[in-house]
Amino acid sequence: LRNTYNQNLVQISIMKSVAVVLALLGSAAAFAPAKAPRAAFSRALRAEEEAAAEVAAEEAVEEAAEEAPPAPAPAPKVLTGAEYLKTMSGGDGPETGGKIPATALWIADIGTPKTMDFMRAAEIKHGRIAQIAVVGYLIGASNVRWAGFVDLEHTLKFSDVPGGFAAFDVLPPGYFAWLVIGLGGIDFHMARDYTGNPEFPGDIRNGCTHLPENARSGVLQMWDNLSEEEKISKRTIEINNGRAAQ
Repeated sequence: LRNTYNQNLVQISIMKSVAVVLALLGSAAAFAPAKAPRAAFSRALRAEEEAAAEVAAEEAVEEAAEEAPPAPAPAPKVLTGAEYLKTMSGGDGPETGGKIPATALWIADIGTPKTMDFMRAAEIKHGRIAQIAVVGYLIGASNVRWAGFVDLEHTLKFSDVPGGFAAFDVLPPGYFAWLVIGLGGIDFHMARDYTGNPEFPGDIRNGCTHLPENARSGVLQMWDNLSEEEKISKRTIEINNGRAAQ
């Protein structure tokens, strides 16, 4: 009986020890940190940091694009004189078979668009002078004269002055010089552009500043009311008339 009692006592002691160990293990597990939640939290935190870094990088790129100067526009093509001549009105027509003469292209190819504008302006100016000269010659050849005397001494009447170059044989001395001075003053003072930005070569309107203020807008409006086709037609007619007069 005593042996049985001792065996039971030993078993109870062992069971108590096992229970105490199990209890200690359970309490340690309860206070131990959970590995799986911590890993998930770390992954979520890392993902948020990466997303924030991507957003910051995109914002930096956008700010740099806004602050950067705009890309320069491509440089316009530089035309040769011959290529520029083909874009100008009056370069071809029925009198040349609808084509620009080869001689004109050769001369144009020597220069630049700037020189072509200069030569076109000179051509238009010479054509205008030639048209005035033709009208004046026709009036003189038609024996149309002013009334009165040519000189201050009243020795020569306008009706006694012949037409053409023969007029210089009877006009008082100095008439030719005054004619050159007068026409030269008109050429150098009035027949030029002062704006620096003419609409086309030969444009000497200069805002019509030589006219009274109440007449300027009306004169300018007469040209502005024309369409582009009508403007080109008017300019071509003037060029052809000037060439015919010359």
